[in-house]
Amino acid sequence: MSRHSILPGQPVTALFLLHVGSMDARLIGLSVERHWKHSVRLASELESARVVLVDCDRPGVEAAFERLSPHPRIGVVCYAFHPKDHAQRFPNRVILGKPLNLEALPSILAKAAHDSARTIAAPSLRRVAPLTQPAPPTIQPGSEEPPRVPIVTPASPVPAVVVATAPVVQAELQHQSGTTAEPPVSTPQADPPGSLGHGVQTDDERDLCGALEDLPAHPVHPLPDKIFFNPDNYLIGHLQRAFDQASSTGRPHLIAGLPRLIGVRLQPASICVTDFRDNQLRPLSMAQLPQTTARIVSASTLSHISNHGTTWTTEDFFWNVAAWAARGRLPEGTDPYQPVRLRAWPNFTKVFMSPHALRIVALWVRTWASPIDVAARLGIPQRYVFSVYASARFAGLIDARKPRATTVEARTAAPAQPTTDAAPPAQQQQQQQQRPSILSRILRKLLNAV
Repeated sequence: MSRHSILPGQPVTALFLLHVGSMDARLIGLSVERHWKHSVRLASELESARVVLVDCDRPGVEAAFERLSPHPRIGVVCYAFHPKDHAQRFPNRVILGKPLNLEALPSILAKAAHDSARTIAAPSLRRVAPLTQPAPPTIQPGSEEPPRVPIVTPASPVPAVVVATAPVVQAELQHQSGTTAEPPVSTPQADPPGSLGHGVQTDDERDLCGALEDLPAHPVHPLPDKIFFNPDNYLIGHLQRAFDQASSTGRPHLIAGLPRLIGVRLQPASICVTDFRDNQLRPLSMAQLPQTTARIVSASTLSHISNHGTTWTTEDFFWNVAAWAARGRLPEGTDPYQPVRLRAWPNFTKVFMSPHALRIVALWVRTWASPIDVAARLGIPQRYVFSVYASARFAGLIDARKPRATTVEARTAAPAQPTTDAAPPAQQQQQQQQRPSILSRILRKLLNAV
């Protein structure tokens, strides 16, 4: 991740994580520690913050905004998987898309804090107008027409004068009954329905598998872009390039430019070695890393990492990093309606296991099915199947070769075609009678034993 250029005298933005998930909090904390030391600092209390970060996809976001009501000078930056879906719920709010772009986030936080302070400092024109609508005038005896009274609309910033031309009969009825007209009460607008998966997911499931809606059972084109992710923008893309270069040269390769090193070696055993701990590797895998952030370099050995680092098999390491980057999405170029299968079971004692992963793998290792079909057969959201697919693809466990339909047809049509070498039916029956089946032989053993 590249260092941000800070102007002289620019204050450090105090950020408070008001309503975010645990994984996002770790990711931002790691970014502040490593790359945002001179631009962003984490505030321990809401009162000492200049800007807050809010995840609109998490339940209880309305209560989070209620906490902000006594602090109008604090800027707000929201983020969600589908920002357009929350634009009506939270108007005049900055809503970013998921996953967060860590390159641009510090400048966005600073701008939100500056705009909020400037908006509060500016004089408000709304207070010039009266806050309540005056009561309708009463008709004096002997007057021919009601007096003209200006009516100010509370919603407009500048008072607009409108001539009251109400009927005289209505004014007289109000005068006789002694009642005054009440301002119309506007009915509150209902919030748009959220995603169907928001109520049943835990915080970690939403952070790691997203909240995407299911695709139709039948193929549709074009597919929405939000179900795909570009691996080149994440750590898994750098790992794949290091693996390809190590395969072509036969030498170990390192991913440099990150806070810690990651090494890939294919001989004599395919392994990955890294100094990252698991709680650091997960948020790093979920963050967007431009291609210029890291570089792939050749190395003669990985001993300087393996002495104090953690060693993984390539399959397990790629599975985890891909699962954390996918977050319930598919790699770009994937056809979710194409039948595939898994070559083998992953090592679930070492790798990340998303919800329903055991059921998904158990079905996929013994049948050809598309990700959409697997989700339909198991009755689960498609994002869980997409997570397993992305992990299995980068771990090398996906078999995308379609089953040969011609071979199946040839096998079904072969008994109907007579051959010259085939034995006559009477001879086949005689051979079957001479060789009893395995069940009959077991039964005979049991009877003789009695």
